[in-house]
Amino acid sequence: MKKLVTFVAAAFMLMGTCAFAEGYFSAEDQESITITEDLELEDGFVLHATAEKYMNFSKKPVHKTESGEEFNKALQLQGSGNLKVRSVSFPAKAGETITIYGNSTSKTDVRAIVVCGPDGKPFAELPMDIDGQAGTIASEGKVVAPADGTYTIYSKKSGINVYYIGVGN
Repeated sequence: MKKLVTFVAAAFMLMGTCAFAEGYFSAEDQESITITEDLELEDGFVLHATAEKYMNFSKKPVHKTESGEEFNKALQLQGSGNLKVRSVSFPAKAGETITIYGNSTSKTDVRAIVVCGPDGKPFAELPMDIDGQAGTIASEGKVVAPADGTYTIYSKKSGINVYYIGVGN
């Protein structure tokens, strides 16, 4: 009986883990390319671009997180965006945390990543610090998803390098 209870508890924990599996996007996993049309990636992430409002993946000097993770590739948003261009959309469930690592491409100006909810309306702005030199700490922005659905992020003004977007508990 004790083994059965342990097995059932383990099965529920495993099922719970699958139900709330994390999704993420990392520029490290991408080839260095220019994006000129919508590009679907794993875990439901979609990059939105056109020939006129393109984005690209490129190598960058190493940027680190506070926890020591390193990035040397970035999705360059190439300017301000909106729901349709120079943006990234992805699924999230209510209560999940959306984590973004990035930096402003400016050497002098902090820039904001706009986070839009499933209704298409902005509900948060995450500041991305200026880009220093190699070894610079990547800015970390976090927000909790208020509802189930598709979220979209983009730069409010001018360029931002995005290294990673993660969704999970």
